[in-house]
Amino acid sequence: MKIKLTKRDYIWSYVGVFFSVCSYIIMTPFALYYLEADMYGLWGVFQSVAGITTLFDFGFSTTFARNINYCWCGAKELKKTGVIFADSQEPNYKLMKCTMTACKYVFLAISLIAFLIMATIGTGYIEYICRDVDGNTPLIAWGLYLIAIFLNLYYGYFNSFLRGIGAIAQVNLATVTGRIIQIVATVTLLIAGYGIVGTGIAYLLYGLVFRILSKRSFYNYKGLGKALKKTEENTDIDDIKQMFFIVWHNASREGIVTLANYLANQACTIICSLFMTLSVTGVYSLAVQLATAISNVAGVFYTANQPVLQSAYISQDKKKMRKTMALIVVSFVFFFSMGIILVITVGIPILRFIKPDVHLERKLMIGVALYQFMLKYRNCYTSYFSCTNRIPYVRAFLMSSLLCVCLAYTGLKMFDIGITWLVLAQIISQGIYNFWYWARRAHIELELSIKDTICLGIEELFGIIVSFVRKGETNNV
Repeated sequence: MKIKLTKRDYIWSYVGVFFSVCSYIIMTPFALYYLEADMYGLWGVFQSVAGITTLFDFGFSTTFARNINYCWCGAKELKKTGVIFADSQEPNYKLMKCTMTACKYVFLAISLIAFLIMATIGTGYIEYICRDVDGNTPLIAWGLYLIAIFLNLYYGYFNSFLRGIGAIAQVNLATVTGRIIQIVATVTLLIAGYGIVGTGIAYLLYGLVFRILSKRSFYNYKGLGKALKKTEENTDIDDIKQMFFIVWHNASREGIVTLANYLANQACTIICSLFMTLSVTGVYSLAVQLATAISNVAGVFYTANQPVLQSAYISQDKKKMRKTMALIVVSFVFFFSMGIILVITVGIPILRFIKPDVHLERKLMIGVALYQFMLKYRNCYTSYFSCTNRIPYVRAFLMSSLLCVCLAYTGLKMFDIGITWLVLAQIISQGIYNFWYWARRAHIELELSIKDTICLGIEELFGIIVSFVRKGETNNV
């Protein structure tokens, strides 16, 4: 079944990203006001440590989403690399059912392993950085985050299922509802005096709500639940094993990429907390959160169009692939540029007004934003390769991330250079190779020039914007 996005999908994608990423921007002023400097810094650390859950996912969510997409688009069978192209528009429900069953078992194992590691090593880390903080409040808050991390990781497979079938509006509706509840709970509990423990309770509520709504949306989507029930073939243990090894081939590579992305994006926050005060870590973490928010808002078209790109590939529609890639790249560059200008000119003055002792310098904000731009711009192009069930960029990503960590750690440990060095280490590590190489290779494979990318991207983006002012559910992609 071909996947096309509508105005509703794009609208909910923006709303979803706003509440998913910018929820931290909404909560930040309240956290700044109601939490002491040390506790605010710890809250920033919690965000980074919670991000470690993406490492335990080890690429399975992305790989399963891609394979669910292939099943939904009628693939005959799944392969370790590449696909058997579809010759039918009807979903392959038998193959989808087998893939889903394997996915559930894999995510249960992953979430249990993650919980055990975080409960031991993670707890030790939290105890170390909070050694000068009186009371058990940090550990109580961490315990709530532990439970939430387990639930969010395990039931995250519904996110993969929904994105795989192109139910973009539905997955974002579940995200928005969960985030709204998290925001309201966070603000209410902070005002009520629960401090950082309140943020843990709110984070736990988000995961529970998302799970309930996403499960309901998936099985109600275009009669999918009924169709799967009618599929008489039962999935036995041999089918699950076979599916696991098929998925593992690229999931293991996606996992290494996920590890590399975490090291490249979040490890510097943890390194900062080891060598600097929690107050300084809080400022750096704030800059990272703002830049990440800009990047994710700018990347809405990138995220929403992954199923479209996969569908175009399995249908061998190269023209559609070119248009989709051009839209992804141009929309990201445009919206990121607008976002950083807005934060520099409006966002930072507002933060200083809310809490004058927050010393977030524009120079630091621009540096962190430049690095986030490099990461997402790089990913715009590598998404093309992953959509074709190839992951050729594993080694390059890992090497650049290890270089980033080594540069950052050495600079702070041996030379005490300061927080600016963290940003320079990140920019240097990506600029050497990944930032330019994968864009060049994708352009060559797609036979898509820079000029064509700009022209096609502007044309597609303008067409979508125009359709928003028209009535009806016009398909845009």
